Amino acid sequence: MAFARLASSTLSAAIFALAASPAGAQTNPPGAVTALDAITTTATRTRAVSGDVAAPVTVIGREEIERRDARSVVDLIRDIPGVESSGVPRTTALQPVIRGLGDERIVLRTDGARNNFNAGHRGRTFVDPDLLRQVEVLRGPASTLYGSGALGGAISLRTIEVEDILLPGASFGGTLGAGWQSQGSGPRGSLALGARAGDFSLLGAVAGFTNNNFTDGRDTTIPYTGDNAVSLLGKLGWNPGNHRFQLSALRFRDDHQIPISANTATTTGITDRDTVSENLSFRWSYEDPALPLFAPQLVLYRTHVDLTEQRLTGARVRDRTELTTIGLDAQNTSRFGLGPTRHALTFGTEVYRDEQEGRANGLARAQFPSAEQSVTAFFVQDEISLGAFTLTPGVRLDRFEQESPDGRNDRSSERASPRVSLAWQVTPWLQPYVSYAEGFRAPSLTELYVAGQHFPGNTFVPNPNLRPEVSRNKEAGVNLRFSDVMRDGDRLRVRVAAFRNDVDDFIEQTVLRSTTVSANVAEARIEGVEAEAQYDAGLWYVGLGAAALKGDNLVTDEPLASIPAHRVTLSAGYRFLDQGVTVGGRITAAAEQDRAPNRPGVAQQTSGYGLVDLHAAWTPNFAPNVRLSVAVDNLFDHAYRRSNWNSDPAPPFYDVGRNIRGALRVSF
Repeated sequence: MAFARLASSTLSAAIFALAASPAGAQTNPPGAVTALDAITTTATRTRAVSGDVAAPVTVIGREEIERRDARSVVDLIRDIPGVESSGVPRTTALQPVIRGLGDERIVLRTDGARNNFNAGHRGRTFVDPDLLRQVEVLRGPASTLYGSGALGGAISLRTIEVEDILLPGASFGGTLGAGWQSQGSGPRGSLALGARAGDFSLLGAVAGFTNNNFTDGRDTTIPYTGDNAVSLLGKLGWNPGNHRFQLSALRFRDDHQIPISANTATTTGITDRDTVSENLSFRWSYEDPALPLFAPQLVLYRTHVDLTEQRLTGARVRDRTELTTIGLDAQNTSRFGLGPTRHALTFGTEVYRDEQEGRANGLARAQFPSAEQSVTAFFVQDEISLGAFTLTPGVRLDRFEQESPDGRNDRSSERASPRVSLAWQVTPWLQPYVSYAEGFRAPSLTELYVAGQHFPGNTFVPNPNLRPEVSRNKEAGVNLRFSDVMRDGDRLRVRVAAFRNDVDDFIEQTVLRSTTVSANVAEARIEGVEAEAQYDAGLWYVGLGAAALKGDNLVTDEPLASIPAHRVTLSAGYRFLDQGVTVGGRITAAAEQDRAPNRPGVAQQTSGYGLVDLHAAWTPNFAPNVRLSVAVDNLFDHAYRRSNWNSDPAPPFYDVGRNIRGALRVSF
């Protein structure tokens, strides 16, 4: 009933917000669009309008990325319904949580390349948001398209292209950006240069930031939150005819002092950490309207993460953690008619190999064992249209071969992941849908083969017999599309979805008196409702996002600790077109989270909170290549704590307090 009440209140709030039109507003310019009109390729592996697909996918475009001026991908996406960030606000240690599932239960891809790195308490999103053109977040199991790890969902990052930085009609140009924030007295900067000559294009970009420690809403220092990160991006493209070839290289480096367990509230075990992430990819695609049966694309990639830690307290240990992934992702989409039906048949293969190695003072480190895995997968999906109905069945078969350090516990396994959805275009503005999807996560190499000391007096026990986690998600939703609601050319998009995700063989790490072991012990259920509403009238806009989730361990009959509190976000803005000024704000309201497992001595429950953010941007009419923006986050310097901070020890501080930001961007 709580979920039904939230859905009802969400729609009511959207209607109320839309009724708040400013008196005497001018006619809006044509073509006002919302984020639900953005094109996504993540939800179905084919191009589609995000607000029309039978899946909860949210797209953040380049304009929103620039407005947010975020310093991490997780900060950029955590306002999406059902999405939260896990851990203390140490920028590069944050990890995304989708519908209560995080870490390796989310597939992360950058320009089509998998990022499988996950070492306990470290981060995963190694790219400066200033180098991104689009972020797509697919909520719910996505193993049919992306294989192991997609129990919670998938996040797809796309880096900037030449057309994002060149002025219209220019063959050479670029952008120069600079910014500063009061939290940590942190400057940032970026430079991107691009050139186009005939069928060739070239792009080079650098972006980075530095800051000292943050403070929370009580003006208390949040220790070890200082950062120093730089990202480099290079692209070479060739587009002869209907072909597109692209070679891309992305490098990220971060150097700072941080606890080993960086995403917890600990202030012990401090290290001087140097993180280097390198992503090299080659992409080819072909598309000819005259050949609807042949639209292939291929991505060949290598991703390498090298994390070095020099401990500054206790024994002078130098740890090194490395993961290299080499992979190939290839697919083809064939569009054809068969009797009264129309088809978009997508089929392909994904092959990748992970090699991980852990060293401590040059010797093998059992806590991150040297091990390998090879994955071969085949997938097929058919989008079948018959009149007003679209039926989309799909299945993927993954085969895993995992090799232990000593070769005695090598193992192999297979898993099929089906999905089916049915959408009904009842009217041009009403599209209900239902779906069923299965997801899975194969045990990680670390979970299978970890050994050595966890902490003094406690050792890891490997478990090579772990079974894959499997989730079964049932979902029902509705997409609403309206135009010319209150004036000519305006647009309203609404999506509401309810789901239940049952996870079997949940892998849980248990810390006993002298040992720590991972085992398939839990059956979990996560259910909830999510809603998005966006209205754009050109001169002004309103957006609403809401989510209410509930998660339980069905074995112990206790709540899951990873479930975020119910949350509603309302944003609005007004565009003064004659002056080139846009002003806006956002209100976030999170409920008390009083459903938490009973762990003696650990503060699990969190209070509700409300935040107010303001922002403004000016693009002068006499200098349309210049953009000046200012913003204030957490305007009233509220002391609050997100519910996903449930970790030992209890957090001794709160989230980041008031932050004043400013940025200048010039295109040339």
